[in-house]
Amino acid sequence: MLRSIVAAADSSDEGRATIVTAVRLGQCSGARVTVLTVAESDASGGGSPRLLEDLRETVASQLAGVEPPHPAVDVAVEVGLPGIEIARFAETSGADLVVVGRKRRTSLQRLMVGDTADSVARRSRIPCLFVRAGMGPIARVLVALDGTERGLAIFPVALEFARETKALLRATTVEPAIPNEVDAPWVHHGRSARLADALSAMGRRGVSGDGGARFEVPVEPWLIVHRGQVIEEVLKEVRHSDADVLVLGCRRGGPPGSMEAGSIARRLLHVCPTAVLTVPV
Repeated sequence: MLRSIVAAADSSDEGRATIVTAVRLGQCSGARVTVLTVAESDASGGGSPRLLEDLRETVASQLAGVEPPHPAVDVAVEVGLPGIEIARFAETSGADLVVVGRKRRTSLQRLMVGDTADSVARRSRIPCLFVRAGMGPIARVLVALDGTERGLAIFPVALEFARETKALLRATTVEPAIPNEVDAPWVHHGRSARLADALSAMGRRGVSGDGGARFEVPVEPWLIVHRGQVIEEVLKEVRHSDADVLVLGCRRGGPPGSMEAGSIARRLLHVCPTAVLTVPV
């Protein structure tokens, strides 16, 4: 259940999109929103009041474009490296979700100037929603699962996120391609069959809920199975399902670097055309 959302904002279009997205999520869930900006230095030692005032003005301008009623919105300023301070602030403030902007950068740019989204994903102990400029309302959510018990733990988070946003939810998994068997009958792996059974059971429990408003879910099957290269097939399903958000399990830690050197989840975070919700596993 979403009770507290931190939106990491800056002066970019992506930064402003985090405010709008967090406010919309607050409207759906009743969560309180804190808009955070991180200054990399405060040489004057007294710049925070001015930064807070600028941030309040930015929040007010973005709220003007969102139909009321608006959730409660606070503002905060921290000093340090954004990739570190965003994760730290969210954890110490007891947030349930962090919303962070995703800037379009080449592999060379990420190597030269770093990447805040990647840094937050590697450090955060709570789910993070990474959005791009122009992010609209959330209507469809796709969760990508690897079939492991550890990976399955992200499905309840995706299910709850879909319930909070009243979105349709689907799941997908990718089986490895079998060489020289292009024309062979496709028989799903036992892992995929077990995963489908587990998701159906969890989905039924999630739909019945606790007596609250019943949210819509797609017709069976819960699980869409692809075969081939993981990133290519997940992106194919993102496009096919017209998803607004892709949910991924993301292991914490690991070195910074270009997407080619990162995990599958971190690579998808950079190349996915939609918003990405990372769940620490």
